[in-house]
Amino acid sequence: MFAWVCANGALWNVAQVVAWVRMFHDYSERMPASEALRSTFDGSRPCKLCALAKSAEDTAHQQLPHDAASSNGVEKLLFVSECAPVVGSPAPDFTWPGVTDDTGCIRVEAVPVPPPRV
Repeated sequence: MFAWVCANGALWNVAQVVAWVRMFHDYSERMPASEALRSTFDGSRPCKLCALAKSAEDTAHQQLPHDAASSNGVEKLLFVSECAPVVGSPAPDFTWPGVTDDTGCIRVEAVPVPPPRV
């Protein structure tokens, strides 16, 4: 899963979040939290890590194939599913081999009560 995340460029998004946290921490030491938050996300003064993440993401987008790069920011997710054919087998035959009729298996007379003593 880590390899998939790295291959899709999410690693640079994580680097950007780390950069924002560091910038907010540095700004909040010098100014109130609301101003620090505004300064962090205004984009006018990016830090080195922000610039690195942005340039790496731009490079990754330039290296995409033409058909993937021309999607205009809309990602297409294709699900491929093929239904496997149901494999069936005939129901097994539950009769004992060699028995031709079931009359010997059915008890006709009632069970003696109380049971006979020897």
